[in-house]
Amino acid sequence: MEQSLEQMHAFFAPRSVAVVGASRKIHKAGHVIFKNFVENKMRGVFKGEIYPVNPHEEYILNCRCYPSLTRIPGELDLAVIVVPAKYVPKVMEEAAAKKVKTVVIISSGFGEVGNHELENQVVAIAKKAGIRVLGPNCLGVYDSKTGVDMLFLPETKVLTTGDEVVATPRPMPGNIAIVTQSGAFGVASLDYLAGKQMGVSKFVSFGNKCDVNEAEMLNYLLYDEDTRVILLYVEDVKDGRKFFETAKEVTKKKPVVALKSGRTKAGARAAASHTGAM
Repeated sequence: MEQSLEQMHAFFAPRSVAVVGASRKIHKAGHVIFKNFVENKMRGVFKGEIYPVNPHEEYILNCRCYPSLTRIPGELDLAVIVVPAKYVPKVMEEAAAKKVKTVVIISSGFGEVGNHELENQVVAIAKKAGIRVLGPNCLGVYDSKTGVDMLFLPETKVLTTGDEVVATPRPMPGNIAIVTQSGAFGVASLDYLAGKQMGVSKFVSFGNKCDVNEAEMLNYLLYDEDTRVILLYVEDVKDGRKFFETAKEVTKKKPVVALKSGRTKAGARAAASHTGAM
């Protein structure tokens, strides 16, 4: 596997992952994401090492907590960042010092709200360190085979009656990959496919896509043996020529269903306010 594909592979099958902003508070996104990894490891699905990062906690879900990325022993393939936007550059500096391969920034508060300077700062740190970044302002990655699950929407919820019901279903393993710039579209797609008993290989939410883009993800999925069909939803395309060249190659082997929003003036305004897409 060539180096670029190998680095992208760390998003889906990391040997080690740190959740920065992991929390003991059950309604926090950092708790849900860390719990997803812990439960999938207990089920024997996720095979990697898991590290919670929170300077204010000693243990979360019986796992030793670390005050920063640099205090974690060994190498780190992936860091999932779930802290307020203003702290993300500091975490990125730690990721650079730790030589983390890939980072997923779940946090919002960047270009989608006009905070382009902060987003550019994150990109500069990542490029200097050779880190690939997914996000910010995204739902991250779900892989039905490896147990990677960054969806911070709980799979179940408890009603006032005490009954537990399905909230955000995790689909069964399958051969459909979903690549989306909109988290809402992605969740709706997962819900629909689960209801139809149709399986998913991989789910990728881009958000603002400050680094990794749709062309790179399509290229990765071209070589993914678990994916036969790709569903793509974008609000903007940063490099149209590269995208069409890649899509042309991918569709020779795998069908791609692409949806583009923001084609009207009203749609463009909605996209700009949603992910900062222009």
